[in-house]
Amino acid sequence: MRPLPDGFNGAIMAVESIGDAIAFLHGPGGCRIRHMVHSCAVLPRMEDGSAYVYKPYFNGYQRVPATYLDEYDFINGAMYKLEEGHPIVQEAKPSLVVVIDSPGAALIGDDHRHAIRELGLEDRAIFMDSSLVSLPMPECYGRTLREVLEFVSPQRTGVVEGGFNLLGLSIVDKDWAYALEELRGICESMGLTFVSAPGAGASLDDMRKSVNAEYNVVICPEFSSPLLEFYEPMGVKTVKSPAGAPVGFDAVEAWIRTIAEATGKDPAPALEMVQHQKRKVLTKFLGMKYNSLRIRGLTFSIAGIGSVVRPLTEWLYNYMGMAPLAVMADEGSDETQVEALRDFLARTDFDVAFGKEPIESDVVLCEGITALTMEANGTCLIGIPIGHSSMGLDDVIPRPVYGIQGSLYILDELLHGVRMS
Repeated sequence: MRPLPDGFNGAIMAVESIGDAIAFLHGPGGCRIRHMVHSCAVLPRMEDGSAYVYKPYFNGYQRVPATYLDEYDFINGAMYKLEEGHPIVQEAKPSLVVVIDSPGAALIGDDHRHAIRELGLEDRAIFMDSSLVSLPMPECYGRTLREVLEFVSPQRTGVVEGGFNLLGLSIVDKDWAYALEELRGICESMGLTFVSAPGAGASLDDMRKSVNAEYNVVICPEFSSPLLEFYEPMGVKTVKSPAGAPVGFDAVEAWIRTIAEATGKDPAPALEMVQHQKRKVLTKFLGMKYNSLRIRGLTFSIAGIGSVVRPLTEWLYNYMGMAPLAVMADEGSDETQVEALRDFLARTDFDVAFGKEPIESDVVLCEGITALTMEANGTCLIGIPIGHSSMGLDDVIPRPVYGIQGSLYILDELLHGVRMS
């Protein structure tokens, strides 16, 4: 089975995506380890971590402090740990602390809101409803951010003309910071003004300012739909590409044209960025004709969220001449994108591939753990990480999945793979 993140992971990492917020985990220490390491890895904070080595609840890591529940606490309750822990967590001076129960701790029934109220922390600490963790990870990520926005309750005091938020990028996306930098630059090249990227390193103050944007430019609808429910009643206009996330040259161009049409801006400078790289790729392919031709006809399996899987499947088929054997849109995928994906596979006579988990193929594209394991055991020739467990921590050169750089990353992996095979 593929090791996919769940709503519990999504809630914690959504809070950790806010630069000056802290997720305070009410649960055993074992539930903390993955999240504290993951947060430190994908969004490093520059503060001195040694200050946390001897602090209770932090125990050597500055992210995702926990109450370290034991057997006694599960039987008798652990309000005493909350009352002791909150002041210690506040010593880290976060703008907001979000308390999240582990699935087991949620059964105890400790009254978090009472503890927050009794300690006088109502203005800088909240409890996240544990029912969220039963949701698919992308939806839980977006709903957690929405609950933070509802708690902050920002007022739309004025509109930044041409101002835009980027929604639907998360810190669990591979090389997310590089993707943010490029996609922001693409929009700015059209004369738009960046305001905020909730869920992708934005501070609490950035999230307050986000309501003054004129547009919400969607990257992945799966992560952004709950946020749009908050912004749209305020008058922030939604810009969403019908082609899905900007993955692969074709979808990147469609994303740019959608933004230009919605905002009245000239897409030419941004489209030229894409065309420039496409010309360079063509030159490369002509120069190494034999290896590039070897990609044509390769089979592939792909799995992930629908708004990524759909454009990437279409691009690999249309641009690279590759054949899909297994195509899986994971739980929580955008239904519009899933239906478009199903229709595409039916039109190209690959409908039998729809809904299948990755199988033995020439190429496998999914979360890194599965893709690279399949490559290592010989189930595929080329494993390409594109999913949420694909942190890219050993990449110095930017290798995100989204945007122009993402297209080059996929092509790079394919060319390296056929060269070695």
